[in-house]
Amino acid sequence: MTLSALRCSFPAWIVAWAMGVFGSSALIAYFGLSAPAALIGTGFDRLPATTWAVGDEVGPVAKLLFGALLALAFFATQRLSPDRAPIRYCANAVAGIAAMAGALALIPADYSRGFGIGLTGARFDPASLPLYVISAAAVGLVFTAALRTCQRRRRAIDTTRRIH
Repeated sequence: MTLSALRCSFPAWIVAWAMGVFGSSALIAYFGLSAPAALIGTGFDRLPATTWAVGDEVGPVAKLLFGALLALAFFATQRLSPDRAPIRYCANAVAGIAAMAGALALIPADYSRGFGIGLTGARFDPASLPLYVISAAAVGLVFTAALRTCQRRRRAIDTTRRIH
């Protein structure tokens, strides 16, 4: 991967990673599956506060592991899938789900505070797993949209520079 490719893929990965952490936190908060969310209360009016509380409760090891697996999964999809929008959206959604599943499976229980086994006591809890899968699929869609938007802007800037 070249430096110019990282100009778009790195910011897109950061946005997708934040979406993964706080998107899953929003779903977990809304459905009241976390103790910090239960203390604040559930509902749309309290969703920003509960989302932040749940996201803040997630341990740093869980966040970093998910981010690393997400970067590897997105790198693989960039290399292995064709550069057509529908395929990339699907491939990156699957990559997001794979990264989330990998993080849920690999995180040691002692380091998973507020995430997966540290949240519910079960590694793949049936109550929280669908929420993680939904947010992970959204992560892939967000990454693809952010990457494509950045690449489109970069092409426009490069074209303008060549004209002048």
